[in-house]
Amino acid sequence: MNYLSVEDARDLPGLRLALTAGVPGPWSEAAKAVFRHHGVEYVPVRQQGAGENPELIAWTGHRNAPVAVYGDEPPRVRWQEILDLAERLGAGPALLPGDREARIRTIGICSEIAGEGGFAWNCRLLMFDQMVGAVGVERARRNPMLKDYQYDPGQAERTTQKVRDFIAFLAGCLGTGGDYIIGDQFTAADLYWAYFSNLLSPMPHEVNPMPDALRQSYHLPAKAIGDFDPIVIGHRDAIFERHLELPLTF
Repeated sequence: MNYLSVEDARDLPGLRLALTAGVPGPWSEAAKAVFRHHGVEYVPVRQQGAGENPELIAWTGHRNAPVAVYGDEPPRVRWQEILDLAERLGAGPALLPGDREARIRTIGICSEIAGEGGFAWNCRLLMFDQMVGAVGVERARRNPMLKDYQYDPGQAERTTQKVRDFIAFLAGCLGTGGDYIIGDQFTAADLYWAYFSNLLSPMPHEVNPMPDALRQSYHLPAKAIGDFDPIVIGHRDAIFERHLELPLTF
């Protein structure tokens, strides 16, 4: 993907989307996908994972990615802010159901996947736990993401159980025989799970050419939780086949 610098992108019109360059960060990949689903064009802006990103902070007030900036509107960083922007700007089928109960359930499951304290948050904590064990606490703490995620080495068992519990819940949602997580339509819950599932089982190199060291890290949550129902990965693969683009480009 051809990224612009913050300096080159910040004064452009339309949508600018700061993304973690060179890796398939699930928040960034999902943000790209919701805009692509709705046919919303954007300018990709480079963010360095775990970097200080001073220019991005000066522009948006945020160090991490994704950050969506549309025109002169305030920057959007949370998964739902970005999804709501795509739903407003774009065309095509909505990713949030029209039925209120289905919409509430969709938003709740997306939050369990991508929100603070959710599946991906806890997977990251499990990765940090392995990193701390490998390099030591003092060296590991140089990575600002440990502070961002409020890493606590004493919480590893609780974190592992949270990931297990969510995967069991999701498998239960998918075990009813339908093609989608919510009802009979493709929703944001399917989209977000498709990208975030790489934290449990990365897709093969030919469709997800991520760096080898990162791929090893992405296998750590599955090793921590042990066996899980393969239906959750089967669903991911089916959703990519029906609705999403491969290979991933980052």
